[in-house]
Amino acid sequence: MRRPIVAGNWKMYTRSADAHILATAVRNSVMNLEGIEVIICPPALWVSEVLAVVGRGGKIELGVQNMYFEAEGAYTGEISPLMVRDVAKYVIIGHSERRAYFGENNLDVNEKVLAALRSGLVPIICVGERKREGLPKEPRYQLEEALHRVPKKHYRDVIVAYEPVWAIGTGENAEPEYVAKVVSYLREVGLADTPVLYGGSVNSKNVEGYARRPEIDGLLVGSASVRAAEFASICQTWAKEKIFKA
Repeated sequence: MRRPIVAGNWKMYTRSADAHILATAVRNSVMNLEGIEVIICPPALWVSEVLAVVGRGGKIELGVQNMYFEAEGAYTGEISPLMVRDVAKYVIIGHSERRAYFGENNLDVNEKVLAALRSGLVPIICVGERKREGLPKEPRYQLEEALHRVPKKHYRDVIVAYEPVWAIGTGENAEPEYVAKVVSYLREVGLADTPVLYGGSVNSKNVEGYARRPEIDGLLVGSASVRAAEFASICQTWAKEKIFKA
């Protein structure tokens, strides 16, 4: 179901004490916001600790940044969807950093999406082009491959995050008009009821432009999400300014 969402990807930042302080600050800042879903994805080691801070069924939902597609087995160092399900609801799949640094491909992403859905998790499927172009074909192809063998009735059970690689961590955010055009292109795959987020150098100064585009349902925030005041400001602006159209 389409809904306003702000998700924070903490990546490989925070130590244990930092995670506790950050989670507490975010919880206190967003607890009274209405009409918005907030998701935070801390490093896997800190998920249980963060869960103890934010609780279950509150304003904040938890996600993990990655998982393996097998339910269990001799896969040293991996995290299974069943393990994730005990502590979190969401899982980021196919982030460009996983593709670039760990060699993940479209087949890996598809296996993980299928495993997440089988286990009752909500996959946040990341897609995005490496180079800026007029109407990029790469993210749509990635999305089609990620949804291979997923029945269309389950498209509403996933979240898609459009993150152009050239905008991630560069300070060069994509213009809202450009993002809206790409999101509309992605929706042609059959995403009428699927939340589509934008990610890529999002901050409190540029968030309002995205909130005013009805095509964009939410944000996947990277580095700004580990700065409590900055992330809280993004969430507050989204809740206040977003003109949501289902």
